[in-house]
Amino acid sequence: MKAVLGTPIGSVIIYVTNDKITKIRLTLGRQVSGQNNKDFPSLDGWGAWRRGANKNENYYNSKTKKHFDIIYAYLFGDLQKIPKEIFDFPGETAFAKKVYETLYNTKKGSVITYQELASKAGNPKSYRAVGNLMKNNPLPIIIPCHRVIKSDGSIGKFSPSIKWKKYLLDLER
Repeated sequence: MKAVLGTPIGSVIIYVTNDKITKIRLTLGRQVSGQNNKDFPSLDGWGAWRRGANKNENYYNSKTKKHFDIIYAYLFGDLQKIPKEIFDFPGETAFAKKVYETLYNTKKGSVITYQELASKAGNPKSYRAVGNLMKNNPLPIIIPCHRVIKSDGSIGKFSPSIKWKKYLLDLER
């Protein structure tokens, strides 16, 4: 099941299985076009692409509304953390789980470097591994990889796009 939250720069696609968020995907611009986007041939039968849906429209159903509301409150409201009950921490190794959990616990509106995150996770020399984990984070926003910056203070990379990273950092200010 999916829920889609429209933002001024693109869509937040929330995938839900067994009442838990399993994946979040961030897209840019007009993303709903049954022909060009494999995620939205019909939005689970809702026919959004036929209606000319665009980046500012929202979609959810009775099984995904709770998840939609939580992500919305986190991005645009006062919610400081996504409740742990609605997702499982990703990561296949103890180090990966520790990195994701450490990042989850960073304060909204703050930033942390790859090296600081590696140190807090118990392995200060593994900052490149941290970068790889951020690149493959299946739950951006919940595990706020947009908050991770380079040691020189520059913004660094972000898998969805630098535009998303800047947008999310600006929202938290």
